[in-house]
Formats: sequence, structure tokens, C-alpha cells
Amino acid sequence: MDTSATTVSVPPHLHATLSELNDIPELPDEIAGQLKIAIKPELDDSAAELRYDLLRRVSQWAQSSEGGDALKKKGLSPSDYSMIALLAGTVTSPSAKLPPYKPPLTPEEEAILKSKERKAISALVNGFLSVVGVGVAAWWAGGSIGMRPDHKALLSVFGALAVAITEATLYWIWQWRYDRALQTTNKRVAKRKKVEISSEADSKTEDTSATSAATGVEQPDDSLRRRHVQAHADGRDNTDDD
Repeated sequence: MDTSATTVSVPPHLHATLSELNDIPELPDEIAGQLKIAIKPELDDSAAELRYDLLRRVSQWAQSSEGGDALKKKGLSPSDYSMIALLAGTVTSPSAKLPPYKPPLTPEEEAILKSKERKAISALVNGFLSVVGVGVAAWWAGGSIGMRPDHKALLSVFGALAVAITEATLYWIWQWRYDRALQTTNKRVAKRKKVEISSEADSKTEDTSATSAATGVEQPDDSLRRRHVQAHADGRDNTDDD
């Protein structure tokens, strides 16, 4: 796996851990130079991201005998510079933009897509056969009336071209109508799903009412509904008295 372009975020604990390395003279010059550029005394002044490869080289140096001795002289633990410790709490490539999420197709959409593919293949095959057939027929017709070969070739080409343009136009019309029908189908499927969700909610409400009647304990929804009905009835009674 190529990690040369991979970056990780710099949380506060990683910044503090790497800041300790700036005062170690035994640190290799290449690593020290990159750390001095990226890691400043203040977190806000430091780089927001670091190369994964830089952390890997820091970890390799810290796990070596020379690096371990240098860290212990400063009262630091080499285990704090293992890849697991360095990468803990970081985010890989925080500035990268992920592609938009595309939900999987529903069974209805898969069936519609397969049907569309079969019809499109069938239309293309039929169009190709029509073009070839007209070209052959034009060549044969030209020969039957005594046309020269070059004239028969032109007649065949023009006939096949005319049929090809016609087939392309018909395919475009079919495609346009199919797309409109697909949009209508999707709207119907979405509406059916809403109806199913509404029916499930109504059935749950009926189950709650039945449970309340069986146990004698009113559910909050039942109590609010009865209060609403009672208030409406009281309003009608007051209107009748007036």
C-alpha cells in the first residue's frame, strides 16, 4: 500500500509528543528538519496535517537502539512513539473529499434497470439488422434493374444511412418516454412506501389502544386524544346553548 501521499491530523496529544523531539540532538537531520517546519511551540501555529511517512520514520527511529537511548536520556518512553501510540486519536486524510454516498438500489429499481437494459440491447440489435438488411436489399434491387456497381454501392449506402437515422430517432424517442415512465414509477414507489409507513403507524396506534383497553392504563396518546375530543364536544355544547 502506497502511503507516501497519506496524511493524518495533528491532535493536541500528538503535537505534545512530537514537540518533545525538537530538543533531541540525536534525531536524524531529515526528520528534525521536517518536524521543525510542521511542529511549532503552539498547536495553532503548527501544521494541521502530517505525512504518514514522517510518523513512520519517527517511530522506526524511536524503536531503534540509538533512538531509544536518546529518548530515555530525556526521560521519554520509546513506547510513546510507536505507530499505535502516534496514530491514536488521529484522522486519516482529514482534508480529503470523499465521494457522495450512493444508496443501494431497491428491488423495484433493479428490476426496472434490468428491463431497460434488455430493451436497449434488443433495440440496438434490431436497428443494426435493419440497417444491414436495407443495405443488402438496395444492392440487390440496384443489380436487378441493371445499375452499375458504383451506383448500387451509393444506393446501398444512402438506404442504410436513412434507416440508421430513422432508427436512432426512434431510439431517442423511446429513451425519452422510458425516462419519463421511470420517473413516474419512482414517484409511485415512494408514495406506496409512505402509505405503508402510515399504515404501520396506524396499526401501532390501534395496538396501543387495545392494550390500554385491556390493561385499563391510558397511554399518553390516548389521553391527549380523549381530551381533544372532549374539548371539541364541550365547544359544540356551548354553541347549542347559545
